[in-house]
Amino acid sequence: MHLSQIKPEDPKEKMAEALGKFLSSPPKGVTAEVIEAFGRTIQTDDGILPPRVFIEAVEQSSVAISITNTKARILYANQAFESLTGYAAEEVVGKNQSILSYKVTPISVYEELWGCLLQQKSWNGVLINKRKDGERYLANLTVAPVIGTDGATSYYLALHRDVTEVHELERQVRNQKVLIESVVDAAPVVMALLDNNGKVLLDNHDYKKLLGDMRGVEPADVFLDSLSEVIAFDRKLPCKERRGFINQEISFKNRQGIATRWFNCSGVWVNEKNITADDYFTDAEECCLLLVANDITQQKRQQNQIKTNALRALMAEQQLVHGMRETLSGAIYQLQAPLNMAAAVVGMMQRRQGNGHESNPFQSALLDVIRSGEQVLESLQQSLPPEDQEAVSPVNMNEVIKDVIDLSIHRLLEKSVLMDWDPEAELPNISGRFYALRTLFKQLLDNAVDAIDEPGCTRREIAIQTRHVDDAVEVEIRDTGPGIAGNKRHQVFEPFFTDWQHIKGRPGMGLTIAMDMVQKHHGSIDIDPHYHPGCSIKITLPVNPPQTINQDEYA
Repeated sequence: MHLSQIKPEDPKEKMAEALGKFLSSPPKGVTAEVIEAFGRTIQTDDGILPPRVFIEAVEQSSVAISITNTKARILYANQAFESLTGYAAEEVVGKNQSILSYKVTPISVYEELWGCLLQQKSWNGVLINKRKDGERYLANLTVAPVIGTDGATSYYLALHRDVTEVHELERQVRNQKVLIESVVDAAPVVMALLDNNGKVLLDNHDYKKLLGDMRGVEPADVFLDSLSEVIAFDRKLPCKERRGFINQEISFKNRQGIATRWFNCSGVWVNEKNITADDYFTDAEECCLLLVANDITQQKRQQNQIKTNALRALMAEQQLVHGMRETLSGAIYQLQAPLNMAAAVVGMMQRRQGNGHESNPFQSALLDVIRSGEQVLESLQQSLPPEDQEAVSPVNMNEVIKDVIDLSIHRLLEKSVLMDWDPEAELPNISGRFYALRTLFKQLLDNAVDAIDEPGCTRREIAIQTRHVDDAVEVEIRDTGPGIAGNKRHQVFEPFFTDWQHIKGRPGMGLTIAMDMVQKHHGSIDIDPHYHPGCSIKITLPVNPPQTINQDEYA
C-alpha cells in the first residue's frame, strides 16, 4: 500500500489498518530489527504517522544512513550508503561496521566514540574509512543511540558524509593562507589590510614590529592621518571609484615635532566578499585598503647626514667669510681710532695758528698720515667680502635648532657639554632666512660653549627651549657658565667685546652678528638679569613680521 492510497479524510482506524499491512508485508531488504524499530509508531494530533514515511525518507536521503545493533552489526543501509561505500546492502547487512575502517584512525577516536555511546550520548567526528574498492575517504560520522521503552539502548543510528573534498579544499586554503602569510611576513615592508573604517583586518610581521615600537599606538591610525589627503574613506563609493596611491612619503614625529621615522606608502583598494548568511544570495562586498609602507628611515638619515655635511661645509665657508670680515673690521676699527686722534691734533693746531699762518712740518706730516690712513681704510672697506643674499621663506625654528645642534655635536662632545633640548612640538613657521637664522643660533650656541669652557665652571650644561607665545616664536638658550654682569648686558653686543679669558686676543663679533640678524628679522634678543647661575638669552622672532625683510636691509 502506498501513501497515495491513504487519503486525508480516512479515519484513524484506516491509518492503523494501513500500518498493520505495512508491518505485515515490509519492503524487500528491511530486516526484522528495523521493522521492530519502526513498529514503534509515532502518535500525532492527526493520527499515526506511518513508518513507511520514515522508510521512504531514509531511502531517498542523500546522506548515507546505517542502523546497527548494540554490537555494531549492520542491520540496515540505505541507497546513499551503497553509493558512498560501494557495498550493496546485502553485502554489509550482518557485517560489523568495522568493515569500513581503514585501521589508520587512532584508537583514541574509537575509544571516545564508544565512551559517548555507552553513556547514551551522540558522537560526531571524522574517521578514515575505505570503500569496497580500497579507496580511502574521510567520513564525517554522527552516531546516535536509539533508546527503547525500557530505557536501554536498542540500536545505533549512523549518518555518514564523505568530506574528503571539503577536507582537501580546507587544507588547500589553509596551505595557501600559510604560504601567503609566510611570504607577506618575510617581505621587508609593512603591510596591512584595512576595512572601510580603517580597522586592521590582516597585518604582517613588520607591522606587528612597528606596533611594538610605537608602544601600543596603532600605526594604521598614524598612516591614515598622514594620508588623509589622498585617501577617500567614503563607504558609499565602490572600490573601483576610489583612488589608489603610490610612493606617498610620510613621517612619524616625536614630541619635539621632528621626524624620527620615514615611510614610503602605496595603497590599492580591493573587494572583499561578505560571508554572512544574510548575503548568501547577494553579491555584497566591502572595500578594503591594502596598505604597503616601506621604511626609508635609513635612507633619509643618510640624506640628512649628507645634508648636514654640506651644511657644515657651507657654515665653515660662511664662518671663514665672517672671520675675514671680523678681521678686516677689526683692522678698520683699530686704524680709525689713531686717525681720529691725528685729525683732532691737526684741528687743534690749526685753531691755535689761526687763519693765514702756514702749517709747520709736523702738521704737514700728520696730514700726510691722515690721508694715507684714509686711503688704507677705503681699501679695507672695499676688501670686505659681501654677505650672501638669501630669499625669505617659511622657517620652522625646531628644524633650525636641530641643524645647529647637529653641526655642533662634535664640539659639544669634545667639551663634554650636556645638551638638553626641550622644543614645543607644534610651532608655527616664521618668515625668515633659513641660513641666516642658523648662523644666528650657531653664534649663540658657540658663545654658550665658550662661556662653559671658562675656568671654574663645574657644571657643563646647555638647555635650549622653543615655544609659541602670542604671535611670535621664542627661543631660550641657557648655560651654566659664569654669566654676564648686569653692567655688561648691553656691552656684550658691541663689536669686538669679549669677556672670556680663554679667547683673549680674538676679536669678539659673535653676539654682534647675532644682534644684527635678530634685528633684520624684526625680533629682539634679551639677557635675563635675574638668571643665576649662568646666562639665559631669549630670542623672540615674530611669526608675521611687520614688513617684508628686503634684500637691501639684509645686506
